[in-house]
This record gives sequence, C-alpha cells and structure tokens, in this order.
Amino acid sequence: MLPVILKNPIDLRKAVDELSSSYSQFYEQSPRIEQQLAWESSLRNIIKPLDGYPVLAEYPIFTERADFIVVDKTKALVIEAKGWRQIKKAGDFTVKTDDGLHIDPCYQLNNYVGKLNNFHPSNIKFDGIVYAYNLKEAYVTNDCKVIRSSSDLQNEIKQLGTPGDESDINKIAKARVTINKEFLEKVREIKEKVWKRSIMALASEGFGLSTEQALIVSEVLDSLRDNERRAFVIRGESGSGKTLLAFYIFLEALTKKYRTLLAYKNNRLLNTLRYLLRGSKDGAIDSLLMFYSTGRQIGVGESKFQNPYGNDNIDLIIFDEAQRMRRDIIELASTRSTVQVYFYDESQILIGDEEGTEKNFRLILGQEFKQVEDRSLSAPFRVPPAYLESVRKILEGKSTTINGYDFRIFDNIKSLLEDLEKINGKKALVCAFTESPGDYDNPRSDKNRRVGYPLYSGFNLYKNIGVDIYWLMNEKTEYPKYWTGKLNSTEYCASVYGAQGFEADYVGVVWGRDLIWRNNGWEVNPDPITDNVGNRFSLKSIVRRDKEKALQLLKNRYYIMLTRGIKGTFLFFEDDQTGQYMKQNIHI
Repeated sequence: MLPVILKNPIDLRKAVDELSSSYSQFYEQSPRIEQQLAWESSLRNIIKPLDGYPVLAEYPIFTERADFIVVDKTKALVIEAKGWRQIKKAGDFTVKTDDGLHIDPCYQLNNYVGKLNNFHPSNIKFDGIVYAYNLKEAYVTNDCKVIRSSSDLQNEIKQLGTPGDESDINKIAKARVTINKEFLEKVREIKEKVWKRSIMALASEGFGLSTEQALIVSEVLDSLRDNERRAFVIRGESGSGKTLLAFYIFLEALTKKYRTLLAYKNNRLLNTLRYLLRGSKDGAIDSLLMFYSTGRQIGVGESKFQNPYGNDNIDLIIFDEAQRMRRDIIELASTRSTVQVYFYDESQILIGDEEGTEKNFRLILGQEFKQVEDRSLSAPFRVPPAYLESVRKILEGKSTTINGYDFRIFDNIKSLLEDLEKINGKKALVCAFTESPGDYDNPRSDKNRRVGYPLYSGFNLYKNIGVDIYWLMNEKTEYPKYWTGKLNSTEYCASVYGAQGFEADYVGVVWGRDLIWRNNGWEVNPDPITDNVGNRFSLKSIVRRDKEKALQLLKNRYYIMLTRGIKGTFLFFEDDQTGQYMKQNIHI
C-alpha cells in the first residue's frame, strides 16, 4: 500500500516494481506505463542527492499524491519532481510545458505542504521544493522554490539535519492527512489574507484545491477573460469540495475585477457566509452573496431580481447546491450572466419541486449557452470515501463495516449528548424534521421543542429524562452562531435544511420515526412528519400521495445528515426496531 518507504541504498528497478505493486493494491488497478516511466525518471535523478536520508514515495493526500517526502528527526521536505524541459506561466493555476498545459507545480506543492502542516497528526514541520531536473532554463517565480540540479537538491536535503530513523518515517507513513477544521471557520480566521490573494492564502492554510478543482477554476477564468458565453455544470457528492470550489471561483473572479455573484437557496448557509464575511476591509463583498430563489420573486432566477451592479452586465454567477433549483428558476437564471457555474448533487434533493438534475441542466442550459461543460469532482474530502460508501449501503438496506471513522450508535439520547459534550472540537446536533413543526415567534414553546417532554406530536419517548433541545429557527442570528461554535451544540438542533452545506468535527444525529425498517426494507411512516417546507411539494404533502418519491427524499435527507461530521457521527434512533436492526447490520 502507498506510501512506499525507500531506504538506502535504493535499487532503481526494485523501487519501481515496489511502487507499481503498492499502487495496484491502493487503487485496485495497475499503473499506466507512463506513470512507471515517470517513477523511473524521477528516481534516477533523486537517488544520489538523498545521500543516506530515508524517503517516502507517493504519499496519498486525499485524491492526489506527493511525489517524495525526505525525513529527518523533526522536519520533512516535500519534493514535487517534474521532468519537463520548459515551463512558462499560463494562468494563475496553470503552466505551459513541452508536454502541454499542466497545473502550476508551485500551487501543487504549496497545496501539499499546507495540508501536511495543518492536518497531519505528526507535528512534523514540512517544507517543500519543486525539482525540475530536466529544465533547460531557470523558472523564476515567487510562489515556491524551483531547483534544477542534483547538487542543489543535495544542499536542500542536507539542511534538514540528522536523517530520520524508522520511527521518524512511520510518524508520517502510518498517519493520514485528515481535515480537522471547517473551511468556513478558516475563512473567518484569515479573511483579510484571502481578499489579497485567495489562491495562495487558502493553500498555505491547508485548503488548497486539488488538480481537478484548480483546472476547473482555470477554465472558468479563461472563459471570463475571453468573454465566452459558457456554462459549467459540476457534479460532486457529499464532502467533495463543492462549496470550497464555489467560494474559490467567487473570490478569484472578484479579485480580477469581474462582476460576480454567488447564489444559494439555503438561507441559513447564505446568512452564515454573510456573517463570516462581514467586517472585512472589503465590506461590500457579503452583498454579492444572493438567493437564486426566494418565493418573493427577488432571487437571481426570479422575475423581480435587481442587479447589484446596476446597468452593468454580470460576468459570472455561481450557483451552489443547484440541485434545489426548479426548472423555471434555471431557465431565468441562465439569462443573467455571460459565464455560469452550477454545483449539484442529485442525491441531496430535499423537496418535491426541486429539479436540478443533470438531464435538466443539459436541456435548459444547452438552449442558452454556446458551450455547456460537464465536470465531476472525483472523491470526498470531508469524510473518508469508505465511510461515504457505508452510508450508501445503510440507505440501501445492506450491512456494512465502518473503520477509520468515529461512528457510534447509542441506546439513549442522554448518552449521546454526554459523549458529544466530552469530545474536543466543533460539534453539532441534527434531528429528523419530525414530532415538532418549529415555532419562530416562540422559540421555547412546546411547538419548538424537538427533544424533551412534552413534544408537540404527543410522542413521550423523552418523558422524565430531563433534556430539552429546541429547533434553531432564526436564520440570521441563531444559525450563523451555531455553526461557528458560538451556541451550545447540545441545547439546540438543526433540521436537514440547516445542516446542508455545513460541517462540524462531530455531529450527533437523531434518526426519527419517519424512515423506519419494517418487513426487510425501508418504509416511510407519515405520522410523525412535520415538514411543510415547500407547501404542496413538501415532504408532508408528498408522503400522502407518492410514498416512493417520499422514500427517496427521506433517504436523501439522511444521506446529508450522516455526512456532516468530519471526524465522527453519533447516532440515536427514536424508533427502537430500526435501531436494533441498524446495530445488527453496522459493524464498527
């Protein structure tokens, strides 16, 4: 498995064979011949300069791999090895080489070093260089150090100190990079740096883009520069970095003085973003976060939309969580700007009239834009891919084993809350939209109590346990404070509408009596459902006329709720039979 530990003396042929074998085990497919030749070329140029230092090869960092990491006792040097003969800057994220257009190696390197320094548990200090061993002329850049000769590489390595031993190597090799801070929280911490230069500011803090994400940004910026009528439709599963990428594109376009909007339907997420951005030196930026639909006809995709740029044409609009758009909203929104980007995940559709599907985007946008580009984000960042697959199996009614993620099932709500309170880090509680409909005007009423006694529905599971948890209601004050850690996570809870687009280190989930296990399968129980959002298209309305559609909408909701936790998910079932089934079929 990757990474491969290369110890001196390194035999070139054996090292390539070991890399090929480990790659095959890790990805369950053989490396291409081009990859094997690249390993052979880079190893041939790195073996001598190592001069006794141990090295890790092909260290996995989410969807990508750092070429080499040289290890001493307290520090490590990341080496991004390139065999190009020519490098010329092509864009913010790209370079033109003798081999075509590629991601800028400095951005790639800074992304790796940022993630290792911020999210690797070893506490080792990582630095990095680009080693372009075939480069004919020096590549001058302020973004990273680029060297060409083996003697320069040897000098860089010698500056590390005493070569590491096996225990030093294992500190890095046996641990993985895991995101342990929420992206939105990081934006709040470094927002002034972000305005000055979002690309490198966020990369150095561990939130750099992957190669596929950076290339999408580059394509969007190219379209803006060329004034092309172009739309990008980007599919990404839960935790794949859609909001991160949407925000990056938004900031980069604004930095380059393009008239840009970032649009949402989720008022809780939008108001939280506005809350985080407020108070920056560029104070007007939060006003460029807008709704694409409101019900009051003032959204970007509605008839009474007012352009914040006045009579000037809008260059770019980015639509996040676009699966929640109706067809008529897509049709009108598509006329509002020259370039558009739509991020969507069909498995996160929540209401019966939401129609942001691949089919609808292709059909509608194809009539309005000269070019419609389909892109996909390949793998999740927030949660391990294996856990995401386990969530899918749970919702398919299959048994699964969860490893490498803190997943717990509790017999009672008090135990869940106690364990959640003990955990260090940012925490949140998400509940099924059942039992209580919520009460905006009276937040401490029975109608707004979600866990406790009495409940509005009459359900008495929580009688005599001494717990009262209320729905978060105010999207402008309560939600921004809750998801930024300023409200007690166990005194309030969010519904799926207040969880979509958010994340925390650990999330408690109260699985309601709406989706229950009966007769060897998932069934919808309409009785406890209190969700009227969407009126005749609400879950409460749909469940009475189309149980199959209601079942899919419920599965979408639990998919969202079960994937909000970066490090762990704590689960309690209000239906005992469902809980017993899950305990038997989820192996931890």
